[in-house]
Amino acid sequence: MSKAPASVVGIDLGCSTLKAVRLQKKGVQYALVRIATLPNKRDPASQALPLEGDVAGQIKELSSAVKASGADVHYSINALNSTVRYVELPNIQPDELRNNLKLNSTTYLRQSFDNYTFDACALDAEALAAASAKKAAKKGASTVIHGKLKMLVGGMSTPELSLYFHASRKAGIKPHSLQLASVSLINAFEAAYPDIFKTQAVTLLDIGFLSSSLTILDRGKPLLTRAVPLGGRQITDYLAQINGIDYAKAEIGKLKGELNIGEAIARTCVTLIREVHSSINFFEKNSDLPISKVYLSGASTSSQAVVDALSKDVGRACEALDATAGLAVELPADQQAVFAASQAGFATALGAARSYATIEAVVEKAAPAPKEKPTAIQKPAA
Repeated sequence: MSKAPASVVGIDLGCSTLKAVRLQKKGVQYALVRIATLPNKRDPASQALPLEGDVAGQIKELSSAVKASGADVHYSINALNSTVRYVELPNIQPDELRNNLKLNSTTYLRQSFDNYTFDACALDAEALAAASAKKAAKKGASTVIHGKLKMLVGGMSTPELSLYFHASRKAGIKPHSLQLASVSLINAFEAAYPDIFKTQAVTLLDIGFLSSSLTILDRGKPLLTRAVPLGGRQITDYLAQINGIDYAKAEIGKLKGELNIGEAIARTCVTLIREVHSSINFFEKNSDLPISKVYLSGASTSSQAVVDALSKDVGRACEALDATAGLAVELPADQQAVFAASQAGFATALGAARSYATIEAVVEKAAPAPKEKPTAIQKPAA
């Protein structure tokens, strides 16, 4: 058992906006004590990697704003080239498994990933261990876990991972973990809604700037993650066009619910809504449990009008994910209103931080990678 850190910082390196949160240990719990945001300097539509110096400068500015000195820092990355899979893999040592995935991605993932870094975590290790122990008991032998495990596998291009890692070091920060944004979102939901996480089937829908991610969780186990190339920018572009206003005014109107949000979502989110419908229908036809609710995150879903419009089109109850549930919020007075108005946009940053902020015990979410080499993902909080 490791000692709980005094403070934990989560930094979300988003496509359009960079966000940071700092959690401070306060007695028997953690409190959210600082937030910060910065517009991303690079063109979000560009497929080119940002410059290391630019990223380092912004990380340094963010970390200074949340007073990250001395804190454990964890990153959530909306990677340009990433993948999340749920597959059965051999139960072997983590380092060996990572190497096998890197060298033989086609064999294990049925797709070739050139120059990628992978990490994996078991989703059903407890069930396999119990079965193995039962079998060993019958034979009077010691317990040895064999066979395959259902695993969550995350990967991103090695050059991009290396860029963020070295930019962080250049900013004076040694990152404790780097997570893919969709994994951070699972962590955020588990930390905020532990009972629902363990007992219900839910959908997580994160609406980013240019793309959205959809994840279905079944009683604590992620079953699928889909990326849809459509995000909040398309909604705002449509609002600007039909109302004859510029993008900035349309964005403000969207977040305040002052414009025709329902029409904008119905017109622009056809592909996204279709993916949500098909994913939920597929799950429910092959499961004994209905999807109880769709939890929304991303800056656009800070608007109740957006949540209501999505609920209508999805045909399911939708709710903005409150990633601070169960967490004390003790922000400075000048940050309280800002956070209240944009809370849904901080879900991934909070997920990265809350994965590692536990008073009772702080455990490794996956076997540590070699020194100075961060993993591409980390296991959802246990």
